[in-house]
Amino acid sequence: MYTLLTAAAAVGRNKTAILRAIKVGKIPALRAKDGEMQIDPADLYRVFPPLRTDDAQQNHLYLSPLLMPAGK
Repeated sequence: MYTLLTAAAAVGRNKTAILRAIKVGKIPALRAKDGEMQIDPADLYRVFPPLRTDDAQQNHLYLSPLLMPAGK
C-alpha cells in the first residue's frame, strides 16, 4: 500500500492531484489507525500510469528517494 506521498511520487504527480482523485471517487483509499492515507497501487495505476523506469531523464526529474532501493 502507498501513502499519499509515495503514491504521488510513484506516478509523478503532486499530493493534491492524488487527493483530488480520491475525493471525487476515482481512487479508493483507506485511513490507517495513525491517520495516514493508504492507497492500493493497482487502484492508483488505473487512474495514473506509473512512471517508466527506463527513461533516464524522467527518473532524474521525478523519481522520489522514497521509492529508491536502499543504498542508492
